[in-house]
Amino acid sequence: MIAESSKFFEDKNFPLCITPNRTSVIDKIEDGKCSIHEAIEIKYFYEGRSTLLIGNEAVVANAGDVIVMNPYEFHATISCSEEKGKYHLIMVGLDFFDTMTDMGKDLRTIFFREKKGFINKIENSDELRYLLSAVIRENTERSEAYKLRLRGLMTEVIALLMRNGMRSTENLGSEQRVRYHTTIEPALRKIRNEYHRSLTLELLAEECCVNKYYFCRIFKEAMGISPMQYLSDYRLNNADILLRNTEKGISEIISDCGFNDESYFYRCYKKHFGVTPYSRRNQKEI
Repeated sequence: MIAESSKFFEDKNFPLCITPNRTSVIDKIEDGKCSIHEAIEIKYFYEGRSTLLIGNEAVVANAGDVIVMNPYEFHATISCSEEKGKYHLIMVGLDFFDTMTDMGKDLRTIFFREKKGFINKIENSDELRYLLSAVIRENTERSEAYKLRLRGLMTEVIALLMRNGMRSTENLGSEQRVRYHTTIEPALRKIRNEYHRSLTLELLAEECCVNKYYFCRIFKEAMGISPMQYLSDYRLNNADILLRNTEKGISEIISDCGFNDESYFYRCYKKHFGVTPYSRRNQKEI
């Protein structure tokens, strides 16, 4: 289900939640964790490595990377390395800057009216890393006027994210699409946790308690692609992770990721990534 923004913030007049030193885990159904919410989510990775699914794209986070999830952007951790990714988590409410009249525009205008969002992954930004480290330190020490200091630091963070470039989020933010996300969330969780099994369109629709025709329509409206294409992309992304980060045989990976036909897998993989599985296996990690 979609999380209400208020669940993250103790003080509704200061919608900022900072949780340092978290470790990536792979979401499971029983975790009860929300994958979609209105708040901006910032993860500053300082150690290890993890792979996140944001929308329908796999994003690899290494130490030093800053990962940003826009409001109502589906996301989940789908893989962790042996050294699991460690990060500082910052949740920012869309009303955080409402008292600042000199910004020119508020965050809700940017996300919902202009339909723009932040780029999900920022690499090699010493300035951004410095600011986020200062945010963590200020929140930990909580010296006199620390909230005032945090508001100033987060203003600089948001400004840097804007300067880094904004992207279109046409598929996010509509109230109707948000309701669609709520409806299809059970199917998204089933795909995330059971992608290695045989999953049919009928089974996914049943998981959401709707008929398959309505399910197909609202899924494409919410996610931008059909349910079965989303499932295929999710399987391919996981196969790619295993190819690049494990010594498993390709046939075993194909089976582990829910593909029953090796020839079909090779065709889909080449179309999706532009290289063959064998080429990917032989590529050196950057």
